[in-house]
Amino acid sequence: MTLQDALVAFKTYARAEGKSLKTIQWVTSSVGYFAEFLGPEQQNIAGITGDDLRRFIIALQKTHKYIHHPYNKPQPHKLAPHSIQTYCRAVRAFFGYLYREGFVEANPMEKVKMPKVPETIVPTLSEKEVERLLDQPNKRSDEGFRDYAIILTLVDTGMRLGELADLKADNVDYDQSCLRVMGKGSRERLVPFGRRVAKALMKYQLKHRPQPLSTDHFWLRRDGQALSASRIEKIMSTYGNKAGLKRCYAHKLRHTSSVMYLRNGGDVFSLQRKLGHKSLAMTRRYSNLSDSDVRNQHLRYGVADRLKL
Repeated sequence: MTLQDALVAFKTYARAEGKSLKTIQWVTSSVGYFAEFLGPEQQNIAGITGDDLRRFIIALQKTHKYIHHPYNKPQPHKLAPHSIQTYCRAVRAFFGYLYREGFVEANPMEKVKMPKVPETIVPTLSEKEVERLLDQPNKRSDEGFRDYAIILTLVDTGMRLGELADLKADNVDYDQSCLRVMGKGSRERLVPFGRRVAKALMKYQLKHRPQPLSTDHFWLRRDGQALSASRIEKIMSTYGNKAGLKRCYAHKLRHTSSVMYLRNGGDVFSLQRKLGHKSLAMTRRYSNLSDSDVRNQHLRYGVADRLKL
């Protein structure tokens, strides 16, 4: 069986198991790059070894950004360690599937260690930057108020961009002050929102939301069609530029919301449920708030300054 034949089988099995389209695309594109790296003479899955994946990792470490991108031109910068690990995790998951389904006698990737990803400080906005961002939309116009409500919702709830874009009108519960969203892995959860967001959502829905056309999505364009995730991302970038912010995107607001939640006294366990993280390890990243938090805490509780010398 060739890698291409195995990919066709994987797509069928993944759809039958209810895997998301995003997950299927992630695996198929990554395995496609791996197959391209191996070349036409090494496509039989029975002959592929763990060393092939290790050689792939080394090749990726020398690869420039956007080398496979259909629109963006290749950049002088090398692929980020996180991107390399993402490709390799997909290849390993793919061969795990081949082993489980009996297409290979053993999983050759099982003992291949994934390349390490350096731990970096989560990029966030300050409170003043968030306030500046919220000041940008023209709240007197229909689209401006919609954009204001979107930013406020992202900041307050920390929900993912895809969850926000896919939000249905019937899934906004004003009585319970929560949004019913479908997260990663088809896991549904309730995301709470505060009083200010409740007022913004209600006002958008009653006064500024256009008549929907053949859609039950909550966030709509001017023509009544659903507002796409890519369009929301562009809106964030535009307002971020106007506010003079360095790179503004929806996931950065998710980071910001999480860090502010902890700074305001929230705990990682409730934050984990709010964000929809499967494990607490991901949520704990937000506990390492920032260098400034560590510095401020040290000024209050530093050891040497409290000695009676």
